[in-house]
Amino acid sequence: MKGIDYTTGSIHRLLFRTAIPMLLASMVNVITQLANVFFLGHTNQSVLYVLSLYIPVSFVMISIIEAMQLSVQVAVARSRAGGSKAFTQLFMHMLGIALLLAVATGGMVLLLTPVLSWFYHVPADIEPMFTGYVAGMMAVSVPAVLAAVSSAALRGLGRAQAASWNAVGTAVLNIALVYTFVSILRLDLQGIIYANLITSVSSLALSLLVLLIRKETVKERFVFAKRHLITLRHVGIPVFFSYCMIFLSTFFFNKIVSYFGEGAVAGFGVGYRIQTMAILPGIVLGSAIGIIINHNLQAPHRERAYASYRQGLIHAFALYVVIAIVVWICRDPLVSFLIEDAATRAEAARYLSIVALSYIGMGPMMTTLLTMEQSGRGYQALLLNAVYFLIIIALGWVLTRTFNQVIYFYGVIAGMNVIGMCFFLPFMRLLKREYVGGAAEQGRITEGEAELSQQGYSTQA
Repeated sequence: MKGIDYTTGSIHRLLFRTAIPMLLASMVNVITQLANVFFLGHTNQSVLYVLSLYIPVSFVMISIIEAMQLSVQVAVARSRAGGSKAFTQLFMHMLGIALLLAVATGGMVLLLTPVLSWFYHVPADIEPMFTGYVAGMMAVSVPAVLAAVSSAALRGLGRAQAASWNAVGTAVLNIALVYTFVSILRLDLQGIIYANLITSVSSLALSLLVLLIRKETVKERFVFAKRHLITLRHVGIPVFFSYCMIFLSTFFFNKIVSYFGEGAVAGFGVGYRIQTMAILPGIVLGSAIGIIINHNLQAPHRERAYASYRQGLIHAFALYVVIAIVVWICRDPLVSFLIEDAATRAEAARYLSIVALSYIGMGPMMTTLLTMEQSGRGYQALLLNAVYFLIIIALGWVLTRTFNQVIYFYGVIAGMNVIGMCFFLPFMRLLKREYVGGAAEQGRITEGEAELSQQGYSTQA
Protein backbone atom coordinates (compact mmCIF):
# COMPACT_ATOMS: atom_id res chain seq x y z
CA MET A 1 0.00 0.00 0.00
CA LYS A 2 1.24 3.47 -0.87
CA GLY A 3 2.61 5.43 2.08
CA ILE A 4 1.40 8.86 3.18
CA ASP A 5 2.66 11.87 1.23
CA TYR A 6 3.98 14.23 3.91
CA THR A 7 5.02 17.00 1.51
CA THR A 8 1.46 18.13 0.69
CA GLY A 9 -1.82 18.59 2.51
CA SER A 10 -2.83 19.76 5.96
CA ILE A 11 -0.16 19.28 8.63
CA HIS A 12 -2.92 19.03 11.22
CA ARG A 13 -4.43 16.08 9.36
CA LEU A 14 -1.02 14.46 8.78
CA LEU A 15 -0.21 14.64 12.49
CA PHE A 16 -3.40 12.80 13.34
CA ARG A 17 -3.05 10.24 10.54
CA THR A 18 0.47 9.43 11.72
CA ALA A 19 0.14 9.69 15.50
CA ILE A 20 -3.19 7.94 16.10
CA PRO A 21 -2.18 4.51 14.64
CA MET A 22 1.11 4.70 16.54
CA LEU A 23 -0.74 5.63 19.73
CA LEU A 24 -3.24 2.80 19.35
CA ALA A 25 -0.40 0.31 18.87
CA SER A 26 1.40 1.67 21.94
CA MET A 27 -1.77 1.53 24.02
CA VAL A 28 -1.54 -2.26 23.83
CA ASN A 29 1.56 -2.13 26.04
CA VAL A 30 -0.11 0.38 28.38
CA ILE A 31 -3.11 -1.88 28.92
CA THR A 32 -0.81 -4.84 29.52
CA GLN A 33 1.19 -2.93 32.14
CA LEU A 34 -1.98 -1.72 33.88
CA ALA A 35 -3.29 -5.28 33.95
CA ASN A 36 -0.04 -6.51 35.51
CA VAL A 37 -0.18 -3.79 38.18
CA PHE A 38 -3.86 -4.58 38.84
CA PHE A 39 -3.33 -8.32 39.35
CA LEU A 40 -0.20 -7.87 41.46
CA GLY A 41 -1.80 -4.96 43.32
CA HIS A 42 -4.23 -7.41 44.85
CA THR A 43 -1.53 -9.69 46.32
CA ASN A 44 0.64 -8.05 49.01
CA GLN A 45 2.90 -5.05 49.59
CA SER A 46 6.14 -7.06 49.32
CA VAL A 47 5.30 -8.07 45.75
CA LEU A 48 4.64 -4.44 44.76
CA TYR A 49 7.85 -3.43 46.56
CA VAL A 50 9.93 -5.87 44.47
CA LEU A 51 8.09 -4.83 41.30
CA SER A 52 8.91 -1.18 42.02
CA LEU A 53 12.59 -1.97 42.65
CA TYR A 54 12.69 -3.72 39.28
CA ILE A 55 11.53 -0.62 37.35
CA PRO A 56 15.05 0.85 36.82
CA VAL A 57 16.47 -2.61 36.03
CA SER A 58 13.82 -3.10 33.35
CA PHE A 59 15.07 -0.01 31.50
CA VAL A 60 18.39 -1.78 30.84
CA MET A 61 16.68 -4.28 28.56
CA ILE A 62 14.23 -1.69 27.26
CA SER A 63 17.21 0.38 26.07
CA ILE A 64 18.44 -2.57 23.99
CA ILE A 65 14.95 -3.34 22.68
CA GLU A 66 14.26 0.26 21.61
CA ALA A 67 17.72 0.76 20.09
CA MET A 68 17.48 -2.49 18.11
CA GLN A 69 13.88 -1.86 17.06
CA LEU A 70 14.52 1.58 15.61
CA SER A 71 17.79 0.48 13.97
CA VAL A 72 16.15 -2.55 12.36
CA GLN A 73 13.18 -0.54 11.09
CA VAL A 74 15.39 2.07 9.46
CA ALA A 75 17.90 -0.47 8.06
CA VAL A 76 15.21 -2.76 6.65
CA ALA A 77 13.29 0.13 5.11
CA ARG A 78 16.45 1.30 3.36
CA SER A 79 17.40 -2.20 2.15
CA ARG A 80 14.05 -3.08 0.57
CA ALA A 81 15.35 -2.38 -2.92
CA GLY A 82 17.86 -5.21 -2.49
CA GLY A 83 15.13 -7.86 -2.32
CA SER A 84 14.83 -10.96 -0.12
CA LYS A 85 18.53 -11.85 -0.31
CA ALA A 86 19.66 -8.48 1.07
CA PHE A 87 16.95 -8.56 3.75
CA THR A 88 17.88 -12.08 4.86
CA GLN A 89 21.52 -11.12 5.41
CA LEU A 90 20.56 -7.94 7.26
CA PHE A 91 17.98 -9.75 9.40
CA MET A 92 20.47 -12.47 10.37
CA HIS A 93 23.00 -9.83 11.39
CA MET A 94 20.45 -7.96 13.52
CA LEU A 95 19.18 -11.12 15.21
CA GLY A 96 22.75 -12.14 16.04
CA ILE A 97 23.61 -8.74 17.49
CA ALA A 98 20.38 -8.68 19.51
CA LEU A 99 21.08 -12.14 20.92
CA LEU A 100 24.63 -11.23 21.95
CA LEU A 101 23.55 -7.94 23.54
CA ALA A 102 20.65 -9.54 25.42
CA VAL A 103 22.74 -12.40 26.82
CA ALA A 104 25.68 -10.16 27.75
CA THR A 105 23.49 -7.51 29.39
CA GLY A 106 21.38 -10.07 31.23
CA GLY A 107 24.50 -11.77 32.56
CA MET A 108 25.93 -8.45 33.73
CA VAL A 109 22.70 -7.56 35.56
CA LEU A 110 22.65 -10.97 37.25
CA LEU A 111 26.19 -10.44 38.53
CA LEU A 112 25.23 -7.02 39.89
CA THR A 113 22.00 -8.14 41.58
CA PRO A 114 23.65 -8.52 45.04
CA VAL A 115 24.96 -4.97 44.67
CA LEU A 116 21.43 -3.75 43.87
CA SER A 117 20.07 -5.49 46.98
CA TRP A 118 22.77 -3.84 49.10
CA PHE A 119 22.24 -0.42 47.50
CA TYR A 120 18.48 -0.48 48.13
CA HIS A 121 18.84 -2.06 51.60
CA VAL A 122 16.41 -4.80 50.60
CA PRO A 123 15.21 -6.64 53.75
CA ALA A 124 16.70 -10.12 54.18
CA ASP A 125 13.33 -11.85 53.97
CA ILE A 126 12.53 -10.16 50.64
CA GLU A 127 15.99 -10.41 49.02
CA PRO A 128 15.46 -13.97 47.63
CA MET A 129 12.22 -12.80 46.00
CA PHE A 130 13.99 -9.80 44.44
CA THR A 131 17.01 -11.73 43.13
CA GLY A 132 14.79 -14.52 41.79
CA TYR A 133 12.55 -12.07 39.95
CA VAL A 134 15.50 -10.23 38.40
CA ALA A 135 17.08 -13.52 37.28
CA GLY A 136 13.82 -14.74 35.75
CA MET A 137 13.10 -11.49 33.92
CA MET A 138 16.63 -11.31 32.53
CA ALA A 139 16.23 -14.83 31.09
CA VAL A 140 12.84 -13.91 29.62
CA SER A 141 14.32 -10.74 28.08
CA VAL A 142 16.38 -12.77 25.58
CA PRO A 143 13.39 -14.00 23.52
CA ALA A 144 11.70 -10.62 24.14
CA VAL A 145 14.56 -8.77 22.41
CA LEU A 146 14.52 -11.22 19.48
CA ALA A 147 10.74 -10.84 19.19
CA ALA A 148 11.10 -7.04 19.10
CA VAL A 149 13.69 -7.28 16.31
CA SER A 150 11.46 -9.59 14.26
CA SER A 151 8.43 -7.35 14.71
CA ALA A 152 10.50 -4.29 13.75
CA ALA A 153 11.60 -6.11 10.59
CA LEU A 154 7.94 -6.58 9.65
CA ARG A 155 7.28 -2.86 10.06
CA GLY A 156 10.37 -1.98 8.07
CA LEU A 157 9.13 -4.21 5.23
CA GLY A 158 5.83 -2.35 5.17
CA ARG A 159 3.92 -5.08 7.01
CA ALA A 160 2.95 -2.90 9.95
CA GLN A 161 -0.54 -4.39 10.03
CA ALA A 162 0.83 -7.87 10.66
CA ALA A 163 3.15 -6.50 13.36
CA SER A 164 0.24 -4.66 15.02
CA TRP A 165 -2.00 -7.74 15.07
CA ASN A 166 0.90 -9.70 16.53
CA ALA A 167 1.27 -7.11 19.29
CA VAL A 168 -2.46 -7.10 20.05
CA GLY A 169 -2.67 -10.90 20.12
CA THR A 170 0.33 -11.38 22.38
CA ALA A 171 -0.89 -8.61 24.71
CA VAL A 172 -4.26 -10.32 25.12
CA LEU A 173 -2.43 -13.60 25.73
CA ASN A 174 -0.18 -11.92 28.31
CA ILE A 175 -3.12 -10.49 30.25
CA ALA A 176 -4.90 -13.86 30.25
CA LEU A 177 -1.76 -15.67 31.41
CA VAL A 178 -0.99 -13.13 34.16
CA TYR A 179 -4.56 -13.46 35.43
CA THR A 180 -4.26 -17.26 35.41
CA PHE A 181 -0.83 -17.46 37.03
CA VAL A 182 -1.21 -14.59 39.54
CA SER A 183 -4.89 -14.44 40.47
CA ILE A 184 -5.87 -18.11 40.11
CA LEU A 185 -2.68 -20.11 40.70
CA ARG A 186 -1.25 -17.52 43.16
CA LEU A 187 2.25 -17.62 41.67
CA ASP A 188 2.75 -13.86 42.23
CA LEU A 189 6.01 -12.67 40.60
CA GLN A 190 6.78 -16.10 39.16
CA GLY A 191 3.50 -15.82 37.28
CA ILE A 192 4.74 -12.63 35.58
CA ILE A 193 7.93 -14.44 34.52
CA TYR A 194 6.04 -17.41 33.06
CA ALA A 195 3.53 -15.17 31.28
CA ASN A 196 6.25 -13.00 29.71
CA LEU A 197 8.23 -16.07 28.63
CA ILE A 198 5.25 -17.61 26.84
CA THR A 199 4.17 -14.37 25.16
CA SER A 200 7.72 -13.45 24.05
CA VAL A 201 8.30 -16.85 22.46
CA SER A 202 4.84 -16.72 20.84
CA SER A 203 5.47 -13.24 19.42
CA LEU A 204 8.86 -14.30 18.03
CA ALA A 205 7.37 -17.43 16.44
CA LEU A 206 4.49 -15.49 14.85
CA SER A 207 6.80 -12.83 13.37
CA LEU A 208 9.15 -15.45 11.91
CA LEU A 209 6.15 -17.36 10.53
CA VAL A 210 4.86 -14.26 8.72
CA LEU A 211 8.31 -13.62 7.24
CA LEU A 212 8.47 -17.21 5.97
CA ILE A 213 4.91 -17.29 4.62
CA ARG A 214 5.38 -13.97 2.81
CA LYS A 215 8.69 -15.26 1.40
CA GLU A 216 10.60 -12.27 2.77
CA THR A 217 13.49 -14.56 3.73
CA VAL A 218 15.40 -16.98 1.54
CA LYS A 219 17.87 -19.76 2.29
CA GLU A 220 21.16 -17.92 2.41
CA ARG A 221 24.64 -18.64 3.74
CA PHE A 222 25.57 -16.16 6.45
CA VAL A 223 28.39 -13.80 5.46
CA PHE A 224 29.43 -11.14 7.96
CA ALA A 225 29.34 -7.62 6.51
CA LYS A 226 30.18 -4.52 8.51
CA ARG A 227 27.82 -2.35 6.46
CA HIS A 228 24.83 -3.96 8.17
CA LEU A 229 25.93 -2.43 11.48
CA ILE A 230 26.04 1.20 10.29
CA THR A 231 22.46 1.94 11.34
CA LEU A 232 23.24 0.88 14.89
CA ARG A 233 25.85 3.63 15.13
CA HIS A 234 23.71 6.41 13.67
CA VAL A 235 20.31 5.46 15.10
CA GLY A 236 20.64 2.87 17.85
CA ILE A 237 23.38 4.39 20.00
CA PRO A 238 21.62 7.72 20.82
CA VAL A 239 18.41 5.83 21.63
CA PHE A 240 20.34 3.34 23.78
CA PHE A 241 22.01 6.08 25.79
CA SER A 242 18.69 7.89 26.27
CA TYR A 243 17.19 4.81 27.90
CA CYS A 244 20.35 4.22 29.92
CA MET A 245 19.84 7.74 31.26
CA ILE A 246 16.31 6.76 32.30
CA PHE A 247 17.71 3.62 33.96
CA LEU A 248 20.22 5.60 35.99
CA SER A 249 17.66 8.22 36.99
CA THR A 250 15.01 5.74 38.15
CA PHE A 251 17.77 3.81 39.91
CA PHE A 252 18.53 6.86 42.06
CA PHE A 253 14.85 7.84 42.31
CA ASN A 254 14.17 4.52 44.02
CA LYS A 255 17.20 5.02 46.25
CA ILE A 256 15.84 8.38 47.42
CA VAL A 257 12.39 6.96 48.14
CA SER A 258 13.68 3.73 49.75
CA TYR A 259 14.82 5.85 52.72
CA PHE A 260 11.13 6.12 53.68
CA GLY A 261 10.30 2.39 53.68
CA GLU A 262 8.67 -0.33 51.60
CA GLY A 263 5.29 1.40 51.43
CA ALA A 264 6.82 4.56 49.97
CA VAL A 265 8.77 2.59 47.34
CA ALA A 266 5.72 0.54 46.35
CA GLY A 267 3.45 3.60 46.16
CA PHE A 268 6.00 5.66 44.25
CA GLY A 269 6.53 2.76 41.84
CA VAL A 270 2.82 2.57 41.03
CA GLY A 271 2.56 6.35 40.63
CA TYR A 272 5.63 6.38 38.40
CA ARG A 273 4.17 3.63 36.20
CA ILE A 274 0.98 5.65 35.78
CA GLN A 275 3.12 8.67 34.88
CA THR A 276 5.07 6.65 32.30
CA MET A 277 1.80 5.68 30.65
CA ALA A 278 0.45 9.25 30.82
CA ILE A 279 3.40 10.68 28.86
CA LEU A 280 3.04 8.11 26.08
CA PRO A 281 0.86 10.39 23.86
CA GLY A 282 3.55 13.08 24.03
CA ILE A 283 6.21 10.59 22.94
CA VAL A 284 4.07 9.36 20.05
CA LEU A 285 3.28 12.91 18.95
CA GLY A 286 6.99 13.76 18.96
CA SER A 287 7.72 10.73 16.77
CA ALA A 288 4.96 11.80 14.35
CA ILE A 289 6.41 15.32 14.15
CA GLY A 290 9.86 13.85 13.50
CA ILE A 291 8.53 11.74 10.62
CA ILE A 292 6.92 14.81 9.01
CA ILE A 293 10.11 16.86 9.45
CA ASN A 294 12.23 14.13 7.84
CA HIS A 295 9.96 14.11 4.78
CA ASN A 296 10.19 17.88 4.30
CA LEU A 297 13.93 18.54 4.42
CA GLN A 298 14.31 19.56 0.79
CA ALA A 299 14.26 23.28 -0.07
CA PRO A 300 10.67 23.55 -1.39
CA HIS A 301 9.17 21.99 1.73
CA ARG A 302 11.38 23.08 4.65
CA GLU A 303 8.85 25.60 5.99
CA ARG A 304 6.49 22.65 6.54
CA ALA A 305 9.12 21.07 8.79
CA TYR A 306 9.01 24.09 11.08
CA ALA A 307 5.21 24.32 10.90
CA SER A 308 4.86 20.66 11.89
CA TYR A 309 6.67 21.24 15.19
CA ARG A 310 4.78 24.45 15.93
CA GLN A 311 1.38 22.87 15.31
CA GLY A 312 2.38 19.65 17.04
CA LEU A 313 3.44 21.55 20.16
CA ILE A 314 0.07 23.33 20.26
CA HIS A 315 -1.69 19.96 20.02
CA ALA A 316 0.54 18.60 22.80
CA PHE A 317 -0.34 21.46 25.17
CA ALA A 318 -4.07 21.11 24.48
CA LEU A 319 -3.92 17.34 24.97
CA TYR A 320 -1.96 17.51 28.22
CA VAL A 321 -4.21 20.09 29.81
CA VAL A 322 -6.89 17.40 29.59
CA ILE A 323 -4.63 14.49 30.62
CA ALA A 324 -3.16 16.34 33.61
CA ILE A 325 -6.55 17.41 34.95
CA VAL A 326 -8.10 13.96 34.44
CA VAL A 327 -5.22 12.14 36.19
CA TRP A 328 -5.24 14.66 39.06
CA ILE A 329 -9.01 14.46 39.60
CA CYS A 330 -9.19 10.66 39.18
CA ARG A 331 -6.04 9.79 41.15
CA ASP A 332 -7.85 8.27 44.14
CA PRO A 333 -10.28 6.02 42.23
CA LEU A 334 -7.49 5.07 39.81
CA VAL A 335 -5.03 3.85 42.44
CA SER A 336 -7.86 2.30 44.48
CA PHE A 337 -8.80 0.24 41.44
CA LEU A 338 -5.20 -0.87 40.83
CA ILE A 339 -3.99 -1.45 44.40
CA GLU A 340 -5.50 -3.17 47.42
CA ASP A 341 -2.92 -2.28 50.11
CA ALA A 342 -4.01 0.93 51.89
CA ALA A 343 -0.51 2.32 52.61
CA THR A 344 0.70 1.77 49.04
CA ARG A 345 -2.52 3.25 47.68
CA ALA A 346 -2.15 6.38 49.81
CA GLU A 347 1.47 6.93 48.71
CA ALA A 348 0.65 6.52 45.01
CA ALA A 349 -2.25 8.98 45.34
CA ARG A 350 -0.01 11.46 47.18
CA TYR A 351 2.59 11.28 44.40
CA LEU A 352 -0.03 11.94 41.72
CA SER A 353 -1.62 14.76 43.75
CA ILE A 354 1.70 16.63 43.65
CA VAL A 355 3.00 15.72 40.19
CA ALA A 356 -0.04 15.11 37.95
CA LEU A 357 -0.83 18.75 37.10
CA SER A 358 2.79 19.28 35.99
CA TYR A 359 2.14 16.88 33.10
CA ILE A 360 0.93 20.03 31.29
CA GLY A 361 4.64 20.81 30.94
CA MET A 362 6.07 17.28 30.92
CA GLY A 363 3.98 16.04 27.97
CA PRO A 364 5.03 18.81 25.52
CA MET A 365 8.59 18.48 26.86
CA MET A 366 8.63 14.80 25.85
CA THR A 367 7.16 15.77 22.47
CA THR A 368 10.01 18.23 21.94
CA LEU A 369 12.72 15.78 23.04
CA LEU A 370 11.38 13.08 20.70
CA THR A 371 11.25 15.61 17.87
CA MET A 372 14.90 16.43 18.53
CA GLU A 373 15.88 12.74 18.49
CA GLN A 374 13.95 12.10 15.28
CA SER A 375 15.40 15.15 13.49
CA GLY A 376 19.10 14.43 13.98
CA ARG A 377 19.52 16.18 17.35
CA GLY A 378 19.65 13.07 19.52
CA TYR A 379 22.79 14.03 21.42
CA GLN A 380 21.40 17.49 22.28
CA ALA A 381 18.25 15.77 23.58
CA LEU A 382 20.44 13.42 25.60
CA LEU A 383 22.22 16.41 27.19
CA LEU A 384 18.92 18.05 28.14
CA ASN A 385 17.70 14.77 29.61
CA ALA A 386 20.89 14.49 31.65
CA VAL A 387 20.51 18.00 33.08
CA TYR A 388 16.84 17.36 33.90
CA PHE A 389 17.50 14.11 35.77
CA LEU A 390 20.66 15.30 37.53
CA ILE A 391 18.87 18.32 39.01
CA ILE A 392 15.98 16.15 40.21
CA ILE A 393 18.32 13.61 41.81
CA ALA A 394 20.64 16.16 43.46
CA LEU A 395 17.97 18.55 44.70
CA GLY A 396 15.57 15.75 45.65
CA TRP A 397 18.26 13.98 47.68
CA VAL A 398 19.25 17.14 49.58
CA LEU A 399 15.68 18.23 50.36
CA THR A 400 14.41 14.80 51.47
CA ARG A 401 17.39 14.25 53.75
CA THR A 402 17.18 17.79 55.15
CA PHE A 403 13.44 17.84 55.89
CA ASN A 404 12.88 14.06 56.18
CA GLN A 405 9.81 14.25 53.93
CA VAL A 406 9.43 12.41 50.60
CA ILE A 407 6.98 15.02 49.31
CA TYR A 408 9.91 17.38 48.67
CA PHE A 409 11.24 14.89 46.12
CA TYR A 410 7.85 14.76 44.44
CA GLY A 411 7.77 18.55 44.45
CA VAL A 412 11.16 18.73 42.70
CA ILE A 413 9.87 16.43 39.93
CA ALA A 414 6.80 18.63 39.47
CA GLY A 415 8.91 21.79 39.47
CA MET A 416 11.34 20.46 36.85
CA ASN A 417 8.43 19.46 34.62
CA VAL A 418 7.29 23.09 34.68
CA ILE A 419 10.79 24.54 34.27
CA GLY A 420 11.37 22.21 31.30
CA MET A 421 8.96 24.33 29.27
CA CYS A 422 11.60 27.08 29.15
CA PHE A 423 13.48 25.47 26.24
CA PHE A 424 10.43 25.24 23.91
CA LEU A 425 10.84 28.78 22.60
CA PRO A 426 14.63 28.56 21.93
CA PHE A 427 14.13 25.25 20.10
CA MET A 428 11.29 26.71 18.05
CA ARG A 429 13.49 29.67 17.10
CA LEU A 430 16.27 27.25 16.12
CA LEU A 431 13.92 25.34 13.82
CA LYS A 432 12.57 28.56 12.34
CA ARG A 433 16.11 29.80 11.64
CA GLU A 434 17.11 26.51 9.99
CA TYR A 435 13.94 25.74 8.06
CA VAL A 436 12.45 29.16 7.32
CA GLY A 437 15.53 31.40 7.35
CA GLY A 438 18.82 31.24 5.47
CA ALA A 439 19.21 27.48 5.76
CA ALA A 440 15.89 26.98 4.02
CA GLU A 441 16.90 29.25 1.13
CA GLN A 442 20.10 27.29 0.59
CA GLY A 443 18.29 23.93 0.89
CA ARG A 444 20.93 22.80 3.35
CA ILE A 445 20.47 19.47 5.16
CA THR A 446 22.52 18.79 8.26
CA GLU A 447 24.41 15.54 8.69
CA GLY A 448 22.03 14.38 11.41
CA GLU A 449 19.02 15.15 9.25
CA ALA A 450 20.53 13.24 6.34
CA GLU A 451 20.95 10.15 8.51
CA LEU A 452 17.30 10.25 9.55
CA SER A 453 15.70 11.45 6.34
CA GLN A 454 14.20 8.07 5.48
CA GLN A 455 12.12 7.34 8.57
CA GLY A 456 8.77 7.28 6.83
CA TYR A 457 8.59 3.50 7.00
CA SER A 458 6.36 3.43 10.07
CA THR A 459 3.34 4.80 8.20
CA GLN A 460 3.14 2.01 5.65
CA ALA A 461 0.40 -0.56 6.16
